[in-house]
Amino acid sequence: MIKPLNFGNFQAMKRYSYNQMNAWAVSVYKSGYEDGQEDGTETVILDFDEKTMREFLTSIKGISDKTADKIISAFIAKGNGAWEV
Repeated sequence: MIKPLNFGNFQAMKRYSYNQMNAWAVSVYKSGYEDGQEDGTETVILDFDEKTMREFLTSIKGISDKTADKIISAFIAKGNGAWEV
């Protein structure tokens, strides 16, 4: 990743007009957006182990067995193991 701002740019930016600063900010946003688009999204099949998930959830203070069951049910209903990342 290229740093969008270095010391030389910073010194020059002190004298930028509103339009110049706006153009710079838009260019930084666009380059970040394009970098994100290049990464893309893919569907990943997760190995879902209900027992491990239940153990993990119930180990968290404040989550009961009943709440853990609700979370696991929602997880299964939402993705059936396939999630977009």
